[in-house]
Amino acid sequence: MKRVELDGRKILVIAYGHLADTMASIPALRSLRAAYPSASIHVLALESAAPILGPCPYIDELITWRDFQHKGQRVARIEKAGVLAALAWKLKQSGYDATIVFHRSNGAMRKLAAWIGTPIRAGVSNGGDGYTHAAAPGPEVESSREENSRVLDALGVEEDGGALELWTKPEDVEWATAFVGSGSGPLVGLHPGSDWSCQQWLPKRFAEVGSTLQTAARARIVITGSGAETDLEDEIAQGLANDPLRACGQTTFGQFVEVIRRLDVLICVNSAAAAVATAVGTPAVVLLGLEDARYTGVGSSLTQILIQPKVAPQGGGWCEFGRWGVLSGCNSPMCRGLGGLASVAPAIVSAEVLKMLERSAPAPSQTAWAGGGTPAHEAGTPKRASNQVPIG
Repeated sequence: MKRVELDGRKILVIAYGHLADTMASIPALRSLRAAYPSASIHVLALESAAPILGPCPYIDELITWRDFQHKGQRVARIEKAGVLAALAWKLKQSGYDATIVFHRSNGAMRKLAAWIGTPIRAGVSNGGDGYTHAAAPGPEVESSREENSRVLDALGVEEDGGALELWTKPEDVEWATAFVGSGSGPLVGLHPGSDWSCQQWLPKRFAEVGSTLQTAARARIVITGSGAETDLEDEIAQGLANDPLRACGQTTFGQFVEVIRRLDVLICVNSAAAAVATAVGTPAVVLLGLEDARYTGVGSSLTQILIQPKVAPQGGGWCEFGRWGVLSGCNSPMCRGLGGLASVAPAIVSAEVLKMLERSAPAPSQTAWAGGGTPAHEAGTPKRASNQVPIG
């Protein structure tokens, strides 16, 4: 397809989604910049995306907004219409020449693109959205990055297929180096949190794995997560043989990236941590519940092992509360381990981590990193071939 001429023009990219979805837009933004080096590229994303896209060198401006606050409630439609109308009015004043909708194009973002009303509009659509350059709906299951690639195709731009990138500051490097210290033994991270509790593993099982690694490999344990996950951190720490390094709620995003970079292995559930590990080249064991791994690309990296009991039918039908696909997350403690992870035994996870440690290159925790502000993936190199561990 002939490339749409947008060099020197003003482009708005809509990137709506959680952290992992936002990270998936980076290769597409890099490809867009390569195709249109003189264009002015602005990105509209959620406030939570600021630490990821703020330092991105491929965009000229980041515009952030607060996500809908009443999802699943009676007033949701009224709120959504009001928020979209306000955004559209504001963005219309900027005189964009093109609007490109990335990620899993939902109805709200397609409506926003239509209301902004730029001459050129691209995104995934089966018709009726007013797109001038529509990418037809793809396979039943595809990752955000794959969808973004097809949106670029509709404009005649090819995604470069390159690595995921993240950017940190020198002070992030200094903080992480001081935080992890220089103790002996491999450095293993536990990242138990997720936006969805049904995708979380039981804290006592994380603790059992951590204790096994402390005993068998003399590992030092780091627990990472947000400030909202300190209860998980406390529960895991109480079950460990030795005190861990506690990072929940203690890091900025850049510091979190640098801590993950220094790990010898990360153990996590399906969350942004898995994508960060991919970007920095840290080996990871990812515990995935009932969601199809193809949505996020989990398991596709050369440095990840995926442990998943089974995949549920489409649509999140396992959620007894009907929240999956409606809300942005759910933190009901009663649902931990119910998303298929209850059948994952700690011994299986411990065995996979020990294999990784045996095969890994010299420990990143014993390596000196200089500087900062560079793409995070440059410091990490693949250390292990991809593998998926079936359970049951």
